[in-house]
Amino acid sequence: MIRAVLLVAMLMAVLSIVACSGPGSQQPDAPSPSSDSAEETGASAEQASAASNGEEAPDFGLTTLEGDEFNLAEKRGEVVALFFTAGWCDSCIPEAQAWSGLYPTYEGRGLDLLMVSIDPNDTPQTIEGFQRKSGIQPLPWAIDKTGEVSRSLNVGALGSTVIVDREGRIAYRDASETDAETLQRELEEVL
Repeated sequence: MIRAVLLVAMLMAVLSIVACSGPGSQQPDAPSPSSDSAEETGASAEQASAASNGEEAPDFGLTTLEGDEFNLAEKRGEVVALFFTAGWCDSCIPEAQAWSGLYPTYEGRGLDLLMVSIDPNDTPQTIEGFQRKSGIQPLPWAIDKTGEVSRSLNVGALGSTVIVDREGRIAYRDASETDAETLQRELEEVL
């Protein structure tokens, strides 16, 4: 238990330094971690390799802040966009705003969006504060309290987006701030 808490704390420290220090470069084909690092974070080598573009996305389940169950396997037939953030991540605001603008347009065409906080200390109140601060509409949110979801999808930075196509394959990923035009182009390709 202590090891898991230490790993989560180290992950949060690294993510805050890497992602919230400013925009980085897009990495649509982010490399999979080695089996050593996958073992160290608790993710299996199979999960790590599944997080590559074109590969099947690993299944997961989270409870949204509204109390609904979100299970990726049950979303087959829909396009699922996952945006990984934290309630305190100011550099995540522009992409959150982009998703806030895009979601109403694409929801009727089969897009399901989930904003995922990877900070286990986030609460509904910190998420609400993030939404107010960024001026975005209320969106579906969940908190990845254990870090299991972000590890299984090989998410290594705040402000990352993963888009899963209708067949459950990873169609797109980024590891830094992405503009609305790029996200729209990627959605058009899979919807």
